[in-house]
Amino acid sequence: NCNTRRMEAVVSTQSTGVIYFPSRPQFAPTASAVAARLSISEGLRVLIRRGNFWLIVFAYALTSGTFNGYGLTFDVIMQNCHISQQTAGLLGFIGLLVSVPTNILVGSLAAVFSRWQKSMLISILTIGTLAFLGFIAEVEQWIPRNNVALWVLYILGTISITGVVPLLFDMSTESSHPVSEELSATVMVMGNQMMCNVFTAILQIPHLINDEDKDRLNYVMLASFVVAITLAGFFRTTNVRLLIDAYSITVDQLDTRSIQQIRNAGVRM
Repeated sequence: NCNTRRMEAVVSTQSTGVIYFPSRPQFAPTASAVAARLSISEGLRVLIRRGNFWLIVFAYALTSGTFNGYGLTFDVIMQNCHISQQTAGLLGFIGLLVSVPTNILVGSLAAVFSRWQKSMLISILTIGTLAFLGFIAEVEQWIPRNNVALWVLYILGTISITGVVPLLFDMSTESSHPVSEELSATVMVMGNQMMCNVFTAILQIPHLINDEDKDRLNYVMLASFVVAITLAGFFRTTNVRLLIDAYSITVDQLDTRSIQQIRNAGVRM
């Protein structure tokens, strides 16, 4: 039947990717990509002292983690807004589908304009905040409901919330260098899952949110954008890997490198 054919297509595609995907590129793309990384124990000690890294982790957990929990309960939340389960499912599916090429584009732009990542992050989060504010206005019927506007606003909000993921991961890697990427990414994902669990647990606590008040979780999603923008304002942008690639130096040599040479390159530490 149709479902069997779909499953066969998915399994064969994934199997092909696993079999033929190379373990590493033939040549290292940058000097920083092959630079030595700290061990897990050393990396943990370094991360504990990196306040900027934890700001990024918290911002990622707030946005992506909250959105994951929001997506899991989206149909339940939308019932109070007079949106059917089928429509809610389609909204979520189309939003995530459209966000895939957008994420690739944002990731590519982040690599090209690495010195402007903070500005890009704040801009995308601001767009997402306005989109979700408009979406709430539509579903809560603060304004006459327009189905086209409702779809556009939700998809734009989804694109924004998922579009910051490649930016935040790259910023976390930059902020934690020379800690290994797998360690910093693991901490990011753990924060994401913890926030997702907190969001979904809210619905399980008796008498905390009644059935008729579940639409208030829309405001939780909106608040996550606002708090993330505030946190992003405190991010300290670093370009350690860019400096290593530009001058072929090691992390230990950063303090002795000519300040004037760094300024001429326009690199901020």
